[in-house]
Amino acid sequence: MLPYFVLLGLLLVTSSLAESELQLAQRERRVKDVRLPMDDGTKLWTRIVLPRGQSFDDPNANITAVMDRSPYGYWGIESLTDLYIPMGFAAVCQDMRGTKRSGGRFSIWHSDADDGARTIQWVGEQTWSSGSILSFGASADGLASFTLLDTHPEELDAQFIIWSSSQGYPIIFPGGAYRHSLADSWMADTVRSWESDRAINEVKENEQPGDWWEPLNMTAAHDDFTVVKWPTLFWAGWYDIFLVGQMIAYDGYKNHADPANLNDVKIFVDPLGHCQEGAAEFPTNTIAGRSALPLLMSYELYMSTVTGQPFGNSTSEFMPYRHDIKDVTFYVLGALEDDASGNYWTTMDNFPEFDPTKYYLGEDGVLKQGSGSGTGRNYKADPADPVPSLGGSNLFLACGPYDQSPNLDRDDVLSYTTEAFDSAYALTGPISAHLAVTSDVVDTDFFVKIMDVYPSGEHKLIQEGAVRMRNTIFEDMKEGSIYEVDVDMWNTSYVFSAGHSIGVTVASSNYPRFSNNPHNGLKLLDPNLFDQNYTATNGVLSSSYVTLPVVSLDQLPRSHVIEEINEKYAEYADYGVELAAKFKASRIEFATEN
Repeated sequence: MLPYFVLLGLLLVTSSLAESELQLAQRERRVKDVRLPMDDGTKLWTRIVLPRGQSFDDPNANITAVMDRSPYGYWGIESLTDLYIPMGFAAVCQDMRGTKRSGGRFSIWHSDADDGARTIQWVGEQTWSSGSILSFGASADGLASFTLLDTHPEELDAQFIIWSSSQGYPIIFPGGAYRHSLADSWMADTVRSWESDRAINEVKENEQPGDWWEPLNMTAAHDDFTVVKWPTLFWAGWYDIFLVGQMIAYDGYKNHADPANLNDVKIFVDPLGHCQEGAAEFPTNTIAGRSALPLLMSYELYMSTVTGQPFGNSTSEFMPYRHDIKDVTFYVLGALEDDASGNYWTTMDNFPEFDPTKYYLGEDGVLKQGSGSGTGRNYKADPADPVPSLGGSNLFLACGPYDQSPNLDRDDVLSYTTEAFDSAYALTGPISAHLAVTSDVVDTDFFVKIMDVYPSGEHKLIQEGAVRMRNTIFEDMKEGSIYEVDVDMWNTSYVFSAGHSIGVTVASSNYPRFSNNPHNGLKLLDPNLFDQNYTATNGVLSSSYVTLPVVSLDQLPRSHVIEEINEKYAEYADYGVELAAKFKASRIEFATEN
């Protein structure tokens, strides 16, 4: 067998080469398309591609399969499993029910635990199969892979999950606020046109947390991760739409899995996730915002199931780097400046311990440590004139660390800033806000953003969070009452350079990233939702604060070996670039695929 890097490089040069490999497999009768019946009789289109020299009828083939179940179709994402065929793996590619060539209705991942388990069982029973199935899942496909924790098939031996989430509600309704652009656009873009409205409405019917979300709600509190007994690799991104759900999953797999798992789980976090267009903000020590490393690690992961060796010690090709790459590897973000203190890779055994540091929102607009002083600040929020969305963790909108300055002169945006730092100031971990708020309407939203304030005056977005009051306090707001709410602002690793400041804004709209709130307390599907808009007078008390995960720079040591890997295997980082581009590309219509 040729070295892995040579074979994979041949496949990654152009998509036409991958297509040629498929054509060769078809000529050699190593491709089989079946409509696999599920337990309820629904038939799902499934393609199996065997490696060269193998036959479907060979009882001694003993082939391990890499499986991807997807709503995007074979030439969308599923064909990426073909990348592992030259390594001796079979590729199993399946259209989820209600998408592309499969029958049934799209179930919004409610059927995927059972459908995935049934497919895995069937693959394991085939003559050519070793009985071992490895899960591959990027984006929506990764959501399906996470649902397998509910059925945990015995044949499942590894998972490689890219830019995805173990939880649904905090992705679609972070803080109870509806991510309009993501959910509506994805459904309309992906699900069959004649049922996308049905799917969108079903999501909106469940705008508050509840049992409907349980099929995609993996938590340590519910012991969902205790079934994990297989090695896993996560590939996440700081500006990814699914970041928080993947960080939750990493903690669950690492710290709450079956004791037999031996903590055999690793995570790699690049700057971007789905957000390929944000690569221009991170040109230092990346390849268009990517790295070759996670793809190389995925081969190590899958080969470990064949060799029986621990994940990370399964092949000879990667051994020169293996001991230099730890379980947690990530990009340390920084300003778009030549002398920025961040913008490098680090690798360590665990995420660093951080000091949760509170910065209070002073009524003078100063963001400072210590207790809050004064009564706070008020502003009017008019639903007819929402604050425009500018960048962030998006898919169908402009994404990445956009400058928020265009919104700072608005009367409905409160801005707070620290003094400039004398030296580099580093964060790594979860960010949150605690707001004490008031309003004279029955329902409103609060959106909090944290930014890097450049000496030039730019306010580059790092992270943000949301709260929709009716889906948080579960009652109408009362004028004169003070409400205290917590805002999850997800995670980051960022170093503020000397001369820079931390900026925070609070507003009550962020459109079209989030649906606009008319402040009338009506639910998303109420036919009268937008009949009457109310301008709110909202208040943010000075007892409000953000909590930042402060670390020292020596806790974030630079890893030059990742830069060396990127330089040596630059072509493999193109995989991440091409993968992210697929999420932006126009989908092939179902009718043209048939």
